[in-house]
Amino acid sequence: MSDKEQAEALKDLPQCWQIWRNPIFIRYRRSRLRLSSLVTGVLLYGGTSFLFFLIALGYTQSYTDKPFTETAVWPFGFIVLLQLFIMNFVGTGEVASGMARESIDEVLTYQRLTPLSPATKIIGYLFGLPVRQFYHFFATLPVTIIIIRLGDIPSEVWLPIYVVLFTSTLMFYLLAMTVGFIMGKRFSALISQGLVALLYFALPQLSNFGFVIFEYLTIRPALFASAQIMAPNIEMFDTSRVALFYYWEISHTVYCIVLQCLIAWIFYSILLRRWRLESSHLLSKLQCIVIAVLMHAIVLGGIWANTTNGSMFDIDLKANSPEVELAQQTIEENTELIAATVLSLYGIIGFATAILLQYIYTPDKFRYLAGLRERDKRGGHPYALWKDSASGIPTSLIISSITIAGWIIYTEHFTTCTEITQFLDGTPITPVEHMIIAISLSTLLSHALSLEYLGRKLAATISCFVWVIPLAVALLFSAWKFGDQVSSFIYGFSPLSMHFSPGYILATIKVSEDPTQFIFGCKLGITIFTCITAATLYLLIKRHKRYLQLRDQV
Repeated sequence: MSDKEQAEALKDLPQCWQIWRNPIFIRYRRSRLRLSSLVTGVLLYGGTSFLFFLIALGYTQSYTDKPFTETAVWPFGFIVLLQLFIMNFVGTGEVASGMARESIDEVLTYQRLTPLSPATKIIGYLFGLPVRQFYHFFATLPVTIIIIRLGDIPSEVWLPIYVVLFTSTLMFYLLAMTVGFIMGKRFSALISQGLVALLYFALPQLSNFGFVIFEYLTIRPALFASAQIMAPNIEMFDTSRVALFYYWEISHTVYCIVLQCLIAWIFYSILLRRWRLESSHLLSKLQCIVIAVLMHAIVLGGIWANTTNGSMFDIDLKANSPEVELAQQTIEENTELIAATVLSLYGIIGFATAILLQYIYTPDKFRYLAGLRERDKRGGHPYALWKDSASGIPTSLIISSITIAGWIIYTEHFTTCTEITQFLDGTPITPVEHMIIAISLSTLLSHALSLEYLGRKLAATISCFVWVIPLAVALLFSAWKFGDQVSSFIYGFSPLSMHFSPGYILATIKVSEDPTQFIFGCKLGITIFTCITAATLYLLIKRHKRYLQLRDQV
């Protein structure tokens, strides 16, 4: 074949937006939408939705005096939950397991050799792997349209729900593709579905402390806002009509769409980099820095107004037992406890983000040495900043500084809240800020340097032991009644519990007594991690000099 014919053949390849011509999508459409699957999907999901509609319609006409327009919210809500289950839970597991299977069977290796663009391959898998779930979703749409028409449900109710359902599904599918593509394990589906369940049921509980941002990674805010229009008398759906981002009022739907599209873009960037070059990092160093800045900006935006208006202090523990009521009364009488918890949670979120990014951009020693040799062959400088093979120490310093800045900015804003201002009564918060700086620098830099020197697996194993063992030992000492002072001192050794010390100092800042054993343990832990940072930096410098000698010998 001549060069001209090859060029014409390449022009004939489908573009990423031409899904109907995508060979990957066509392959899954033919294999997963056979006649038996089509009939089963219609009977199972279409029949279930139609049966529930008939039950709701019959119950309304036989046992109530209300028209169907007033009770249509219940069958409509059931259909939405069924569609949510199909798309976000079943579909996510299907995508993750499909990508893992393709990776195990080395089909992805074959796909790399095809002339399709990486974007076309990603879109093909994105819509091809869950094509059966898309069909099941469409099987429920006729009943949905009937309910909307008979129930006279306005577009301001159902349109935001389905728009956010689409964006959240796109985000979760890209997450599942990333998990299956990177891990390549058969239990990738369980991991992806576990992450979806975590986002839907666990992380939204942080909204009780003002961290509402995690709710907007799901369809919950748009669903509750629409339900409030249809059933305004139900207390469960009694939410604000708008979301607050800093001091701006934003629609719940717009907030969900923007945030979910941003997260989807991150997963898409990961897949795109891996398709282009299998050995590349999941994200570049610059992308990691941008993500760290965006994370703090978004989390601060979600909690900023809730701090100013004091709504984070309105803790509603939904239980009727006397113990829970007593706990809620104690919390309401001691606002400094809420302040300490919120401040510590922000630090934990920033710490977890920085640690996760370190595992993404830090090179192993073999890639680092290969980068030195490559730059030497090209006659460049031996030191680089943003390449995948470059040291991750400068990036770790930048992200650590971003983490410290975000934590201190929120701490300063926190003190402007009326409840905290009255509690502090002019007392400076300098000790809190000093502890924030010391904890962040010692823990993040020691982990970053250990990760670069030891490698991912060994560093992760040692970190798990170092972070968890002090907590386990302190918990056992508390259970065995060896003394609260000893257990509090040991608690301070773990970086996980260290991040509660700024909040603890804030809550006890007006106490004139000596610091507790927990603070002494934190200070000793900071000293230990600082020594680890210095020792690991010395070893890295020695290794770098040895690598330069090896490079010159080759």
